[in-house]
Amino acid sequence: MRSKLDSPGSRRRFLGGVLGGSLGAGLIGLAGDTAAQSAPAACLLTPTLTEGPFYIDQALMRSDIRDGRPGQLLRLRLVVVDTDRGCAPVAGALASIWHCDAGGSYSGYDQAGMHAAPTSAARFLRGVQPTGADGSAQFLTIYPGWYASRAVHIHLKIHVGKEEVLTSQMFFDEALNREVLLGHPAYRARGASPYRNSQDPIAGAHPGLVRVRRLQDAAGTLEGEFTIGIART
Repeated sequence: MRSKLDSPGSRRRFLGGVLGGSLGAGLIGLAGDTAAQSAPAACLLTPTLTEGPFYIDQALMRSDIRDGRPGQLLRLRLVVVDTDRGCAPVAGALASIWHCDAGGSYSGYDQAGMHAAPTSAARFLRGVQPTGADGSAQFLTIYPGWYASRAVHIHLKIHVGKEEVLTSQMFFDEALNREVLLGHPAYRARGASPYRNSQDPIAGAHPGLVRVRRLQDAAGTLEGEFTIGIART
């Protein structure tokens, strides 16, 4: 189900629109490889990182956010936990993600740069999903590309109730970045990113990395998981 929330104002209006609509899940099931998934990520408070210039306060409630953009298929599972409550899963939170395409462009904008408002109606690689009883929300997307001065990353926001509790970003292993950016035809013309995590102005000394494994399917799908620790108090 897709419900477009097109009030251009504050996060309060964004959240009110989401909560006023249906929260039908339609989540993507991840292939089970218990050996690969047996080691849980550390339950730590996820640091707040900047929203950046490309956030759009207009949400599409959907799990498949590709809109036909070419790239390495990525099934991304976010797990929201409460670090003040024994790392218990947070059900009913709203997870929002957005990122650039294989060419380094964000939907809604005609070029990389600072914009006060979107310049087009495109909304590829943006979406919102509610977390289930296990605290997880899942998205079908593509591996993000890169653009000037930034390492490969995905933006995220978490809302609980009517409160925005976290804005942050997640990053990827450098070896995997090179493998995808040099090996997949959608990225190959631009080559590997010259900007490493350690050089990123936002990532910090210890960037949060998505845990990724490659499925043994015809598409060579990547399956990623990222644990998000929030403090609800």
